[in-house]
Amino acid sequence: MPRWLIQHSPNTLTPEEKATLASEITKIYTRVGLPAFYVQVHYVEMPPSTAFIGGEPHPNFVALTIFHLARTMTSEEQVQRFLSRVDAVLTPAFEPKGIDWEYFITETPRHLWKINGLVPPPAGSEEEKVWAEENRAVKL
Repeated sequence: MPRWLIQHSPNTLTPEEKATLASEITKIYTRVGLPAFYVQVHYVEMPPSTAFIGGEPHPNFVALTIFHLARTMTSEEQVQRFLSRVDAVLTPAFEPKGIDWEYFITETPRHLWKINGLVPPPAGSEEEKVWAEENRAVKL
C-alpha cells in the first residue's frame, strides 16, 4: 500500500482540493497497475502553534510522509520517475496558493503487510488483478 500522510496548516486545503489531490495521488499508482484501494491518503490539519518550521510557526505549510509497501523502487530511474510524478501532482496543487511543502518517502518490506488479515497477492500477479478489479481484498 502506498499511504500518504498529509499534515497541513489550518485552512490550507479545501475539501474539494483534498478530494482532487487524493484522486491525482491514486492515479500515480493505478497507472502502474496497483489496485486503487491500496492507496490511502490521510489529511491531518495541524492546529495553530503545533507546527514550527525553523523554530517559527508557519501559516501555510504542508508536510507529506509517503509510505510504500506494495512496491519498492529498485533503480535510480524508477526513483526519479516517481519523484517527477509526485512533483507533477503537488506543484500545481500547492505552488499557486503560495504553500510551502516538503515530502519524503519510506519503503517498508512487503512481507510486513496484510489487509483484513490477508497477505496481498504478489505484485502483477493474476490474483492481484482480481483484487484490482474487485477494488478490495478478497480471499482467493
